[in-house]
Amino acid sequence: MPLSPEEEFKAKLDVVKAYGDTAKSYIEISSAALALPILVTRVILGNNVAENGLRSGGAPVALYTSWACFLLAILFGLIYRWSSIHRVWDELHTLQRTDGNATKPGFRRTWWVLQFPNLNLSVFYGGMLVLFFAGALSFVVFAVCLLRGEP
Repeated sequence: MPLSPEEEFKAKLDVVKAYGDTAKSYIEISSAALALPILVTRVILGNNVAENGLRSGGAPVALYTSWACFLLAILFGLIYRWSSIHRVWDELHTLQRTDGNATKPGFRRTWWVLQFPNLNLSVFYGGMLVLFFAGALSFVVFAVCLLRGEP
């Protein structure tokens, strides 16, 4: 049995909320993970390296890769969250738009807000996941190199 437009919108909203909550979690974890290499470096290499900067201790490429991946994961997660919420917002207001309210805020189309109605948001969600795990793997490589005393 097909869903009514209201039931379909409610189902879409629930799915967007669930995916949005997951993306929020990855954004928060990635944000926290950006500071983790500094804490690990301080504990293992001491305050001298932490105070003089990681370059004085020879920061490996894995550290920079880890930071880049986490930053990109945050960016992809933010793009996904904004785009998915914006898409549901547009669908809701398209269902409610009439000739009488088409020029009112919330119902009118704002020309300067980017519109990508056919953009596959799975690319951003998947990119966020791949980049998060690549950052985590790079951090593990960094930590192993640090523990072994390799540059």
